Amino acid sequence: MKIYKPTYRDKQSGAVRKCRHWYLTFTDNRRIRRRLPAFSNKRATEKAAEKIEELLSSGGILSPDLQKWIENLRENMREKLIKFGLIDNQRISNHLGKTLAQHLDDFRGALLAKGNGKGYADQIKTAVELIFTKCGFKVWSDIDANKVYTFLADLRSENGIGQRSFNYYLKSCKQFCKWLCKEQRATTNPLEHLSCVTQTEKRCRRRALTLDEQHKLLEATESGATHHNLTGCERRLVYTLALQTGLRANEIRTLTVASFDFAECIVTLQGAYAKNKKTAVIDLKPETAAELKTFLAGKILNTRAFAIPNQPSKMIKRDLEVAEIEYETDKGTADFHALRHSFITNLARSGVKPYEAMALARHSSITLTMNYYTHTVRESLRKIINEQPDLTVVQNASAKIRRSA
Repeated sequence: MKIYKPTYRDKQSGAVRKCRHWYLTFTDNRRIRRRLPAFSNKRATEKAAEKIEELLSSGGILSPDLQKWIENLRENMREKLIKFGLIDNQRISNHLGKTLAQHLDDFRGALLAKGNGKGYADQIKTAVELIFTKCGFKVWSDIDANKVYTFLADLRSENGIGQRSFNYYLKSCKQFCKWLCKEQRATTNPLEHLSCVTQTEKRCRRRALTLDEQHKLLEATESGATHHNLTGCERRLVYTLALQTGLRANEIRTLTVASFDFAECIVTLQGAYAKNKKTAVIDLKPETAAELKTFLAGKILNTRAFAIPNQPSKMIKRDLEVAEIEYETDKGTADFHALRHSFITNLARSGVKPYEAMALARHSSITLTMNYYTHTVRESLRKIINEQPDLTVVQNASAKIRRSA
């Protein structure tokens, strides 16, 4: 490896002058002599010489430090190294100059290409962008596992994010890094060893509406005024659908007219819009299917069935006030997602077996169904106790026998 400043003859004065930049000459692994223009600063050029020596002995496997140096090189120098064949993995070399923002755009495109919904892809990208921006990461080699974990831990301070949000942000970042490695844009995943926290807390406590409250909500909404771009009738149908199927607000928002098959009394939720990413065929009560058929009659098949607002909790809160139902009690909040809680609790009230409730709720774990969604009602417990065998008769009979003896 040789560092030098070449000379040239000035055309006007004829004087011999030195070039402004330093140059490197070296022999690569194929025994070819290479000449590379470097920097005007000698120390920076000497560091470049050290890195090229490291690159020559790396066998094509870039360490995080070496990759960071290559990413921060001037574009013309990086292209020269690729042309020389010092970076032999074509896919890595093609993406070395990209910023994290550019990689994230490609990642979002890959999620959409796999059939994920636009909302999901945007959500994942936004989560990763937030963490990387706050941590000051601009290129792949900037990503530091300790910085990510520390930043997320700081967010969990008092009144900060909960365990569930912590895990969501971490999983999103790990998913992005894993994709980059799988696509051979990077060699190692700096976040691979990070673990999610054990989720034990319930930050948002929701309550299931009683049967009386469900009837009151639907009746008050039906005759209510138009708000959030939906008439009272439309909102009542939305609430009925959520209470009878357990569909989430985001899932109902994606349903089109074509999603409903009124002959079979079913609605199909595409996997791209389901939380578990699995297509689901959900049964409808015949009476509800008949109402929906009348409501959707004449509408174009690929149009959305309901124009649900971005914040459906505000919509239902207003209808709960009209119905004179408390939005928040000591048992929890009755937001839109509480309708899903009510659906699963209704299943428990009607004596549905736990594994059947899990299937109808589209849960992967019976624990989630029973612990998070089935709200035990005091009256139900009292009924169970009252239906137990009356053992006092036997005890009285035994006492009579002892007295007669």
